[in-house]
Amino acid sequence: MVRRFPILRNPMHDFGKLTSRVETVELPGGRETQIYVFYGAGGTEWHDLYKSLPPFDFYVALDDGDRVVSMESNPEHSQIASHRIIGISREEAGDFTRGPGGSVYGMKWNGSRIVDPTDHMTIEQKRAAMPDLTPREFRDALIDNDIMPDQVTAAINGIADAKARAKALNAWEYPTMFSRTDHLLEQIGSSFDLSPEAIDAMWTAAAQQ
Repeated sequence: MVRRFPILRNPMHDFGKLTSRVETVELPGGRETQIYVFYGAGGTEWHDLYKSLPPFDFYVALDDGDRVVSMESNPEHSQIASHRIIGISREEAGDFTRGPGGSVYGMKWNGSRIVDPTDHMTIEQKRAAMPDLTPREFRDALIDNDIMPDQVTAAINGIADAKARAKALNAWEYPTMFSRTDHLLEQIGSSFDLSPEAIDAMWTAAAQQ
């Protein structure tokens, strides 16, 4: 009987934030040049720091919100000052990809793996995180959904309360940007039978154009 042993993976390691220093080095031939040298929190140079441990599948740079800004298999390419660097396994990276068009950028480290932060948001948080639209983008989105701008103006003019009507007109006619969480969108949705989910879809389509 052949005994099978589990494959032991190198556990995630937090290298801490790197700081950079400009240092002068001598090149072959005696010429001097200045380079950036990166150090860990304890003052250990980055090369010595990562070589002190077995290699990781990926070296990930995180911002202060634990969002991924870089994920490289080569630790030489993971020297980013003022960012926290962690070493992780492929399992901890999940299905996210790196490089041009990679899906990992902006994702979040939750302490045990990389996750899409939107998967853990409430619907209200997702709407608050949607990008703003310019007045033209928002009006074009309404037109694409067969809602003409003059129809919106007419619907607002039909609001009985004078102050509420005036504020809605201000929000419709004089914004610099439209936000998905603007109260005006609730009024437009109610007037034109647009559900919150339909507005979400309209908003997302407009933001991607």
